[in-house]
Amino acid sequence: MDVTQEHKEEIQKKIVEAIIAGLENKKLLEIQLSEIADFVLQRMDAVKNQDELLAFLADLSSKWSVFNNIKLTEEGEVKNEAENKVTKDVLDLAKNGKIDDAIGLAKTMTNT
Repeated sequence: MDVTQEHKEEIQKKIVEAIIAGLENKKLLEIQLSEIADFVLQRMDAVKNQDELLAFLADLSSKWSVFNNIKLTEEGEVKNEAENKVTKDVLDLAKNGKIDDAIGLAKTMTNT
């Protein structure tokens, strides 16, 4: 799934909030800000889809743990979106009388 510019801006806002919190609770040092800014600005523009966004956030949080909550939140949202799509697909299959297909698809959702 593609990542919109609006969603990128939302993530960037969360990154800035995490930087502020990290500075306040001494988990980041001011000297690190330039490196973080370079990393975010260089990598964020290249993000086009959810997989790339998750990879970016994984790299970011592995370098600076203050961003881990952003990564976990985004992973949860992606999982919820996938589950919602499967739920809709199961219901559509059932509605169209494809019960065995609906059951099979529903089982894949419970096995993840």
